[in-house]
Amino acid sequence: MNDPTILIDKLEQLVSLAKDADTGYEKAAVYAAATSIAKEFMQDEDNFDSYTLEKIESARWSLCAAVGYDITNGHSRDQHVVWALGAISTLKSIFENKNA
Repeated sequence: MNDPTILIDKLEQLVSLAKDADTGYEKAAVYAAATSIAKEFMQDEDNFDSYTLEKIESARWSLCAAVGYDITNGHSRDQHVVWALGAISTLKSIFENKNA
């Protein structure tokens, strides 16, 4: 697996892309990248606790829902963007504390 902190930074970059994604191509790219990053973490699940994996899945779901590739539960794109940022912020804290 790549360095988890690099992948978390990439998830954060995807939030900006999801916020502005208008075309089908842009939305599909966000979906594919978020799904791919989440799968990398899940494939290496023995090296992460369940809380970390839950936050990865939360970020993935919110990103995918924001671009129309997952259920929204009636929430707006903006709300999913905020939730994705919250999950990513938590992930950053987890890895900063591990490296401290």
